[in-house]
Amino acid sequence: MPITPGRPKRRARLARALGLERNPLLRASDRAEAWIRAGLLAVFLIAGPMTAIAAGGWAYHAGTSVVRLPPAQGSPGTVPGVVTQPGTVGDLAKARAADQAWRSRWQDSAASARTAEVLAEVVTPALTALVLLAALRLATTLLTRRRLAVWGTDWSRVGPQWSRDRP
Repeated sequence: MPITPGRPKRRARLARALGLERNPLLRASDRAEAWIRAGLLAVFLIAGPMTAIAAGGWAYHAGTSVVRLPPAQGSPGTVPGVVTQPGTVGDLAKARAADQAWRSRWQDSAASARTAEVLAEVVTPALTALVLLAALRLATTLLTRRRLAVWGTDWSRVGPQWSRDRP
């Protein structure tokens, strides 16, 4: 079978990425790193949507439960207000006396809870990815240290044979 130069086929690329190729120069730490990468990708694909849904539900529940709290004395509640009809200074003095000052409408608490839910569902997978990338970085650093230690040991045995000044 003739060997064609160029880009390897998908199966060969996947085997190389997972460390499953039959390359005699591939170290055990290289295979371990490839499996760690594949495992973390699987964790992200499984846990990412689950954490996003859970965080969204938690944020929505937290946003809607704020409305159920009784308002503090002297305050209109825990929901932010939006002024719809501002008055003049004279109108304000009259309105304070009559307790019919500015007409306000309160924002819908369910809408702000839905906004918090969507924000949590978008941010959580990104944070999950950052945590998994940090774990990958730590594993890669540890494996690289091990590779360098093994390489140093091997070189201390072979290096003197290559030097000009042999003992």
